[in-house]
Amino acid sequence: MPRSFTIERENLPEVIQGWLRAVGLGEEEVVELIFTEDEILLRRPMSPALRAWARGISDKYDKAFRQIVGL
Repeated sequence: MPRSFTIERENLPEVIQGWLRAVGLGEEEVVELIFTEDEILLRRPMSPALRAWARGISDKYDKAFRQIVGL
């Protein structure tokens, strides 16, 4: 399994698109999904600002995302 990949936003579930709108990424054509040992992160590809933001709140989104997709 890849450690990260880029996906077109419109192909993500509506709840994930809602998260993207909440953080100002609702208009992005593509987003990057990053898998780590403890997290699944959503971000604009190559965005340092979003990487910094995700470090602070990724745990609660990671938990909800895992519940939604059954990981």
